[in-house]
Amino acid sequence: MFCGSLFFENGSKIFDVTMKRRFLFSAIVLCGVFASVYAQQKDTASAVRLLFFGDINLGRTIGQKLLQGKTDYPFAEIRDGLAEADFVFANLESVISDQHGETQSKKSNIVFCAPPIAGAVLRDAHIAIVSTANNHAYDYGIKGIVETVHALNDAGVLFAGTTADSTTGFPPVIVEKYGIRIGFIAYTQFVNFRGHWHGYISLYDSLRARKEIDSLKRKVDLVVASFHGGEEYKDTADAKTMHQLHQLAEYGADIVIGHHPHVPRGVQAYGRSLIFISLGNFVFYQPQLVWTQRSYGVSVAIKKEHGHLQSPVFRLLPCSAGYQPSFMTTREEEDLLVQHIQSSSNVTFEQTERGYLVQIPDHH
Repeated sequence: MFCGSLFFENGSKIFDVTMKRRFLFSAIVLCGVFASVYAQQKDTASAVRLLFFGDINLGRTIGQKLLQGKTDYPFAEIRDGLAEADFVFANLESVISDQHGETQSKKSNIVFCAPPIAGAVLRDAHIAIVSTANNHAYDYGIKGIVETVHALNDAGVLFAGTTADSTTGFPPVIVEKYGIRIGFIAYTQFVNFRGHWHGYISLYDSLRARKEIDSLKRKVDLVVASFHGGEEYKDTADAKTMHQLHQLAEYGADIVIGHHPHVPRGVQAYGRSLIFISLGNFVFYQPQLVWTQRSYGVSVAIKKEHGHLQSPVFRLLPCSAGYQPSFMTTREEEDLLVQHIQSSSNVTFEQTERGYLVQIPDHH
């Protein structure tokens, strides 16, 4: 390799070849560094983070606080954590309806509703999507269903599981970020009251679920199915509920999220799907049992590389449930909850700084 300097015939230097080569080499190195940093930033940015939580009841006592203007109250302890996710999903266990100040029926404490401001409360807490298919969806009749739909639409909160028009079916929710499309669909196993709610509430039907999930799967990269059912307050699910959860996975749901028991249950790898049998309570005050006051959220990181979705990374986030849910802060509390969940799971959990990593067996 030639090294040195070139000169005109009169002796003046044209340029120093050695210096120029060194300059070019340095520039190439710097470009490589910048390209690497950019690639790392792009790689990080291309991961979509989902958060899933359990049952939210913005009626009863919470509803009265909202009517008093205390709209920050329910999510005050957890709002910052929710804001870190791209999309937060939960089960809305109370309809949103203007009942002239009533947030719980005078006849029954298991009939309740949230005031109209509740839609904005969910939005301001960074909750993007809710399931409205549950046993309380008909607590205040068709009026309650329709007003819930309008309140969520007005607030910009997406929902699956009910409709204001009984002839339209139950369109899924589809969200997209970084080229990753995620679909949400919701079902309930039963409704508390008889009435003319058919066509307004997405009651689980295996034939319809198969068709809907198959159709949704053609449009998205990942399908999330919310299922509301099972026996309340039991540590394990009954055979009927597990069969229906398995059906949702068999039909193509990649993630199945269970609600209704009000207590946390295990995590099951089933085929290519992951089933969270019950997340338990979230914003729901039930102090009568130990496990109604403890729950968990699920953090899911999803990446797409070269047009292909990578295997999602799942983490459990131990929570304290009640009027103001919060993430658990002590190792003792977390260990107690994770041991309880482990007892009904076929996966294991590894503690990390960002929650408990779900470790799925290779044969799944």
